[in-house]
Amino acid sequence: MQARYSGRVPINCGVVFAGEQAVGEGRVLNLSLPGCLIESSKPLAACEYLRLRLFLPKSLRPLNVPLAAVRWSQGGRAGVEFIQTAREEQAQLTRFFRQQSSRADEDERDIWQSERTVNHR
Repeated sequence: MQARYSGRVPINCGVVFAGEQAVGEGRVLNLSLPGCLIESSKPLAACEYLRLRLFLPKSLRPLNVPLAAVRWSQGGRAGVEFIQTAREEQAQLTRFFRQQSSRADEDERDIWQSERTVNHR
């Protein structure tokens, strides 16, 4: 198994996708800088190429990914790699990812501190 080259953050946002084999919508369950995990009732095939619009929370406009590849698919879930994004879109994705990563780190520290306090009483 290959090591991941980017962290992932849990997320729950809408996505619309279009490719040669499938057009539909679903949910993004986690996000990394190079891709995301999509859940959809519309099956996606591995090796399929898609256009994506991700509706990130608190974002004024959707994140457009003009070219993405489905790397794996199982049941209603698919791992998608972003192949092509505009510079603006990549900057938006990077900002969002860093904000979410910081929040996840803070939440983890808070949980660790709470457990430590409880265990030392």
